[in-house]
Amino acid sequence: MINIKSIFKFWKDRDGKKPIRVSKDPVCGMTPTEGIDFVHEGIKYSFCSDHCKQQFEKDPTAFITK
Repeated sequence: MINIKSIFKFWKDRDGKKPIRVSKDPVCGMTPTEGIDFVHEGIKYSFCSDHCKQQFEKDPTAFITK
């Protein structure tokens, strides 16, 4: 059975009204720390430390896998 509420939530998030959240630090792969976030092209990336966030901000495309 398809969960309709989840489908609507997915489309709301993809519509640009709310950033999509990535649940793993894209720089080191660790679990993110609450409040250390950066939004790039509508996607909210979370980081384990300010150091990882700063590395990502310098060159986001180096850490984004498609």
